[in-house]
Amino acid sequence: MSTKTDPDVLSKRIAEVTQPVEGSEEPQKKKVPLTWEEEELAFYEPRRVKAVDAKRREERRAALLIKQLPLQWKTLCEVIAIRCESINNKAGRTVLRTIKPDENGLEVRREDDLGFVMGFDPEKKKIACSGKVLGFDREYELRVLPREDVDITAWFSLTTLATEQTDELAKGLISVLIRFDQ
Repeated sequence: MSTKTDPDVLSKRIAEVTQPVEGSEEPQKKKVPLTWEEEELAFYEPRRVKAVDAKRREERRAALLIKQLPLQWKTLCEVIAIRCESINNKAGRTVLRTIKPDENGLEVRREDDLGFVMGFDPEKKKIACSGKVLGFDREYELRVLPREDVDITAWFSLTTLATEQTDELAKGLISVLIRFDQ
């Protein structure tokens, strides 16, 4: 003799038994091969991210350069004037004098009137230095240099391939003027 069972009771019991066991492991999903579009995007996306980061870095550096350019020129003029004043104080007389004919120019003269002239071109981001004492015309361009996580600005010369900070550049130019023999 068979017992009658309610189909709803059986369905409930089957549903309970077949419920997934909650645990740390999920059932493995069947790997479906990527579509052609997904493969191409997987290839393209990392490159796009790098390109966007590089573009943002360049834009940030360009903005830094625009912001720093007039400040660096003004600082260079001030540092040269301070260095000349220091030499004059040590000598006890006026050995060097600075003349600023306009906002984009600076002349540095020795007591015998030998010297050099600096001209600032904000559009080209360059300073041109000329004069007999220098031996040859020198151009310095303000550039942004990446240093670890910080970008800094420095003066770069295509002639000498040297990168100099403002004070180094000022001392170098003044030294050439002081040591020049006619």
